[in-house]
Amino acid sequence: MFSRIYALFAYLGVMTIPASFIMGFKYDPTAPVANYGYNLALYAAYIAIHFVMTLPRFKKTVYGRPQGASSERRIYVTVAIVTWIILYALHKPVPGFAVVPDYWVQYFGLCMVLVGVFAFFEFATFDALNSLFGVHGSEMSHSAGGETKLQTEGSYSKVRHPMYRAAVILYLSSLIIHPNSAQLLFAVLVTLSFVLFIPFEEAALIRGRGEEYREYQKMVKWRVIPGVW
Repeated sequence: MFSRIYALFAYLGVMTIPASFIMGFKYDPTAPVANYGYNLALYAAYIAIHFVMTLPRFKKTVYGRPQGASSERRIYVTVAIVTWIILYALHKPVPGFAVVPDYWVQYFGLCMVLVGVFAFFEFATFDALNSLFGVHGSEMSHSAGGETKLQTEGSYSKVRHPMYRAAVILYLSSLIIHPNSAQLLFAVLVTLSFVLFIPFEEAALIRGRGEEYREYQKMVKWRVIPGVW
């Protein structure tokens, strides 16, 4: 029973971030400029929690081992969902620019966001998602260590972080739906978080997989965008 409840929570929860970007962030031309500082501090607290939870030292201290495990993944997913919902609930409106887009422009923007969601979960089957979320009884996937298979097929044969590329498409496309300063603030913050986290993630992959990942880096040169970076 608990496994089913957790799986439902994880499936719904993983959609909380794209849903936030589709619904939009709070914009108010009369809001105080100080709200930018508040939102930045709120986001910094949110991202700090996630960064700390990925550190091998944290994992070893809390879980007794630096390698990934399904129980650890369940805790991480739960914390990620809850903290994002808190951030979305507590963020404050900000002033700045705003454009009222045409209905069909918003429609196109929503299509682009959905393309990003689809690309993020291009590997998705229920079994694959259970593995990603660490659902009890499933075989865990997408970890830094050798306890899981290194992803090298499909989009991973073209760029090393296709899920991050999809996330960038999703967040930036949401600006077509809500072209205002509040949406831009959070689109930039989340996009930068993904991009700036890549060196830390690759360092963890090298620590966990050694030569296997170094060979993969030689085989797949580009991180996110072929021919660019």
